[in-house]
Amino acid sequence: MRRLLVLLFLIATPAAANESVGCQDLWFTRNLVMDRAGYCFSTRLGQAMFDNGGCIGKTVSVDPRSSRLVAEIQALERSHGCKVSRNRTYLDLDDLWIRRQLIDLPIFDEFPGGCLGWIGPVTPLYAGRNPASAVIGRISPGDYVGFTHVPVGNWSYVTVSEPGWGPVKGGGWMNGTMQNLPCQDFAG
Repeated sequence: MRRLLVLLFLIATPAAANESVGCQDLWFTRNLVMDRAGYCFSTRLGQAMFDNGGCIGKTVSVDPRSSRLVAEIQALERSHGCKVSRNRTYLDLDDLWIRRQLIDLPIFDEFPGGCLGWIGPVTPLYAGRNPASAVIGRISPGDYVGFTHVPVGNWSYVTVSEPGWGPVKGGGWMNGTMQNLPCQDFAG
């Protein structure tokens, strides 16, 4: 429910959305791409989020797929007027430890949803949109599953919490979208 309220705030007050969770999420994903390419961060936020270990400079090359991802994120940041302060030293995101493990990076969804009480079997969550990638988490019966990122084909990046949207305890890519999932109830 907290994520839904954040979304409503983002939509209702675009001028105030500059530091929203959605903008912070987009900033993190875009800059994680750059970090992986070897970009050396000089801002307080960049250095707090990325250690600059192995960085090669300010001019880096990314593969075509990553370039398209960065361009898509930048367009979303412009459309929402995102201006995340680079003087801060943290982001209000509760899944950074999971996102750093991902092969395929997700893009924040303007229309999040959730599964309120998983009633299916234990379900693996992967580092990428491929069942051959590493299993980095799981969904267990009773878990709340947050769908806060844009699905890609039949794959969704999800976060997993205790009932009532407690702290995030896991996450990753699942083969499935929010439609037709075994849940007690749905939000969003």
